[in-house]
Amino acid sequence: MMRITTKSRYAIRAIYALLMLNGENEPVSLKKISEYEDISLKYLEQIFSRLKRANIVTAARGISGGYMLSKNSEQISVKEIIYAMDGPIKPVDCIDNDGCNKASQCAVNWLWFELKKNVDNFFQNITLSDLKKKNKC
Repeated sequence: MMRITTKSRYAIRAIYALLMLNGENEPVSLKKISEYEDISLKYLEQIFSRLKRANIVTAARGISGGYMLSKNSEQISVKEIIYAMDGPIKPVDCIDNDGCNKASQCAVNWLWFELKKNVDNFFQNITLSDLKKKNKC
């Protein structure tokens, strides 16, 4: 079964919290995000380290420091966040020909590539801005 990891799910929740708490303009502390989403501060530190390396967030130091988005919310896709946490989504191991010695002659290999392409496209077409719009009541 293809699963999105806890790290990816928490990263999406944390980035959404960042967006809700700062309106995209002001840094937000990890402590504030931790309290807002009930995610361990230690775990958020790991998540934001990866998000920073992927240029999804930037860090601001100082008394009112924290993290903020490195781009507009319309420019950051859910796919970017998932890839930053876990790398490419692979519905099966043989998708990259490493997990199967018969991938090149497999009659159903195309099926897995199409699934990957569709999942990637789905997550690529949802931005943080979309998440924010969908969750307004």
